[in-house]
Order: sequence, then C-alpha cells, then structure tokens
Amino acid sequence: MMNDDETTFLNVDLDIWSRSPLEPLVEAFGKKVCVLHVGKEGRRHGAHLELAASGDRHNCDQLIRRFVTLVKNLPRSSRMLWNRAQVRAFNIGIQAAMKPHSYELRLQQKTLDAVASVNARVVITVYGAGPFTSSANTPSQ
Repeated sequence: MMNDDETTFLNVDLDIWSRSPLEPLVEAFGKKVCVLHVGKEGRRHGAHLELAASGDRHNCDQLIRRFVTLVKNLPRSSRMLWNRAQVRAFNIGIQAAMKPHSYELRLQQKTLDAVASVNARVVITVYGAGPFTSSANTPSQ
C-alpha cells in the first residue's frame, strides 16, 4: 500500500522508439508484458510496456533484469527490431512527496551491466508532489 505522504518508487516501464513499427516486437514479448501503448507517435513509432504480474513491484533491480531477460530471449527477427530502435529505455517511475527530505534509489552494478548488455539506458521520471485535481487544467466556463 502506498503512503501518499512519502516519496515512493512506482514501477519500471520499458519505452522504445523507432523509425519502424514496433507491433511485431511487442507481440514477441507475449503475455509477459502489459502494453500501455504501441503505435505511431508523431514521426516515430513508440512502445511503452510494463511487466505483467510484476511479483515484486518494489524491487527496481529485479524488474529491470526481468525485462532484460525478456529482451535476450527474443526471437532473432524481434531482436533485430530491438537493435534498430533509436531509444531503448528502462524508465524508473518515482512519485515525489514532501517526505522524506531526500530519496535515494540505488541500482546494483549487475543491473547496470544487464542494461548495457542489451544496449539500453536507464531513465528516471519523478512525478511532482502536491495536490492535483482534474479541474486544474480545465478552462473555467
């Protein structure tokens, strides 16, 4: 259960951008991923995935290494799509809050080595703290 008062690690998404359609690559991952989006994004093709049944959602290292294992087990044609992608990023999501004053998320060296082994990068997205309402972006009538 997430405490809204504390900064929290959320999950790891896999974000991929390419000049080529990514649907065949996403299909090769099968039911081991949840597809957040796959398709055209402006002039590029994008895919945004999460692990399905992420047993330990609080272990960033395990989530990234599970993704890396999936990439390494891709069929040759799908791995070629992976290799040709312009961006291959394991995106760590963090929800900021007012406490604690600072928050550290340390990745193990073997996780960084695994990321490098599939020619990918790590990205960190921090979602701002504070009260947000859906009406905040709604023009007044």
